[in-house]
Amino acid sequence: MKITAFLLLALLLCAFQVSNPTRDKALESLANAERNFSATSEAKGLHQAFVDNMAEDGLVFAPKPTNAKKLHAAAPVSKAYLSWYPAYADISSSLDWGYTTGPYQLKPSVEDDKVVGAGFYLSVWRKQPDGQWKVAIDMGNSFSPNLLKEEAYQPTPVDSKTKKTKGAKEELLTKDMQQVQPYFAETLIYRHGEYPYKYKDASIEPASNIVYTNLGHELSPAADMAYTYGSYVQQTSKGEVAGHYLKVWKVLDGQWKLVAHNLVPDKK
Repeated sequence: MKITAFLLLALLLCAFQVSNPTRDKALESLANAERNFSATSEAKGLHQAFVDNMAEDGLVFAPKPTNAKKLHAAAPVSKAYLSWYPAYADISSSLDWGYTTGPYQLKPSVEDDKVVGAGFYLSVWRKQPDGQWKVAIDMGNSFSPNLLKEEAYQPTPVDSKTKKTKGAKEELLTKDMQQVQPYFAETLIYRHGEYPYKYKDASIEPASNIVYTNLGHELSPAADMAYTYGSYVQQTSKGEVAGHYLKVWKVLDGQWKLVAHNLVPDKK
């Protein structure tokens, strides 16, 4: 009986140590902001949804990094219906900066059941002075609609073993340029025409012949998460492929590691 009681107490202590209600609540508010973003697309149209939910300096890729509010505000009215939801989400220890990612689908209209486009989006969010979440940068990668599948939402749990460590900007930008990227088991890898996969599930090693040109970056206020973006060139058997990238980073075990790596080739 004493042993059982001791084990129960130990389990309760462990549960208490990894529980962080404040963080959980903040992360859920981030995921809800993404869900509301998609709901606005249905209610007001996709262009107005971006106008309402992007930060004033928020970027999308068209294919170059472009101010999202200006781009969508100037776009003609469209009946097309774009919808999406978060499959993964994580938040900085400052609780005011994080990212979401998940599947999206495009239909000719809200009433139409036919899916004519699909892919995975990657969005980085930051809280505004008024407490609202707004998107700082967004990039979608596309694949055939027949690859779509239902994803269960998986918020990243708090890691009680990792000490809060700030990452240096210089190290981040150096790693951003490396041809062999600092992946870890859970890194999400997005490639055109393919369903995203985690590094631990990769059948072959990701390409290491990509030359990156950084065009911008941002660190979270706690300097434990960041994003970098820019252009890239890759030599393939079919010739040179040029495009743009968005990478999301996190400090793990004291070092910057990629948590999401999105490459989108420019349309020819």
